[in-house]
Amino acid sequence: MALKRRTKVSAAFSMSSMTDIVFLLLIFFMITSTMVHPNAIKLLIPKKATKKMVVQKYLNIRVTQSGRFYVDGKRFAADNVESGLINAFGRNAQTIVKLRTDKNASTGNVARVLDIAETNGIKVILDIR
Repeated sequence: MALKRRTKVSAAFSMSSMTDIVFLLLIFFMITSTMVHPNAIKLLIPKKATKKMVVQKYLNIRVTQSGRFYVDGKRFAADNVESGLINAFGRNAQTIVKLRTDKNASTGNVARVLDIAETNGIKVILDIR
């Protein structure tokens, strides 16, 4: 007795539903990627240098790992750094402060010197070793 199947099994696979899913995912990721804003700092970079600065003197300030402050080689306590910096600076517009810090110096101590320089209009170059 020979039995035959009435329905034939097809080996074909329809890709139309798979392409629909891929396009929907593509559209979803394109829309969500435009909504994401990275946490970046906006920097205002100058277009070109307008003038050159003539530097007559560098005032060296050093902050050590142990929290000691030195202004032109003289040691100052943390409370007297501002007065020592202002006295050594002398309000000369052509003097720049070169701030040297140890690699493991406290950022709070470095920030203290930078705050003093900013409030008094002193230009600072940072040198980390």
